[in-house]
Amino acid sequence: MDVEIDGDELAVFSKVVGPIQTSIYVIGCKETNQAVIIDGGGDIDDLLTTIDEQGWELNEIWQTHAHIDHVAGLTELKEARDVPILLHKAEQPVYDAAVQQGMMFGFQIEPLPAVDKYVEEGQFVNVGNLKARVMWLPGHSPGSVAFYFEDRDLFFGGDVVFKGSIGRVDLPGCDPQAMVKSLRRVNELPEETIIFPGHGPHTTVGQEQQSNPYF
Repeated sequence: MDVEIDGDELAVFSKVVGPIQTSIYVIGCKETNQAVIIDGGGDIDDLLTTIDEQGWELNEIWQTHAHIDHVAGLTELKEARDVPILLHKAEQPVYDAAVQQGMMFGFQIEPLPAVDKYVEEGQFVNVGNLKARVMWLPGHSPGSVAFYFEDRDLFFGGDVVFKGSIGRVDLPGCDPQAMVKSLRRVNELPEETIIFPGHGPHTTVGQEQQSNPYF
């Protein structure tokens, strides 16, 4: 996995998986040796090897949304480490349709494990001593969320915004008008906020304000 951040208190690793080149993340709190995975999209062995090599314990799996490329590895991951899967409730129908999604895009996937906890707008979730605020940002899907580490200017936004672009709004369950409102919220974050997207390289809010036509 690639190292995105390696600080005194936290580390962030990324991995690009699958035919749609989906970015998934491992975040670790160095003070407590706790870790979470953001989006169980695949290459589970690499994720768990990284966690084990760091001496961390996996606590939870945080899902930004439930499109097939972001959930394809969840069954295997849940079998390997029986930790809670977190998802927004509005995304449950998308999650339940994973097998049908797979058929649409040429993936073969088994039914997914049950969601353990629902997250909602404004809720805080923790990995060790690190705290992230849940931002509900529908548009690309009805229950899309971002995990925003406000005190560290880190934003893990799934497929809401990419470097120079945004997530698709022409799939079942998409809502272009909701996406406009969600992008306005991202645009209001501090310029120095680092955006770790579900596809492509990381960027910042400031960079997207300058170059992203959708902002």
